Amino acid sequence: MAKLTYSAIASLDGYVEDKRGNIEWAAPDDEVHAFVNDLERPIGTYLYGRRMYETMVYWETVSTSGDQPAVTRDFAEIWRAGEKIVYSRTLQTPSSARTRIERDFDPVAPRDHTSQL
Repeated sequence: MAKLTYSAIASLDGYVEDKRGNIEWAAPDDEVHAFVNDLERPIGTYLYGRRMYETMVYWETVSTSGDQPAVTRDFAEIWRAGEKIVYSRTLQTPSSARTRIERDFDPVAPRDHTSQL
């Protein structure tokens, strides 16, 4: 049976981004980044809303060459390897590989999809 894990970086009052829509305040140091990488390594499928997907798609094109820290390269590879399901009524085409768009959230669909992996 697949396991559903919910993960979010948020302030104590529930905000993900600052007043300008930025998330730099939550940038992890290398130790925290390595911890997150280990948590996400077994993930087979990511479930996103449009806005979070548009933030995370950065990892599709970030360099994995030696100019990036090892934890950054590792996360990019982990993210690229996962399937992505984006729930959006407005997004027309995905900007990353291994990604499909669903117009409506069906709570059974992720379970059915992950059982086939």
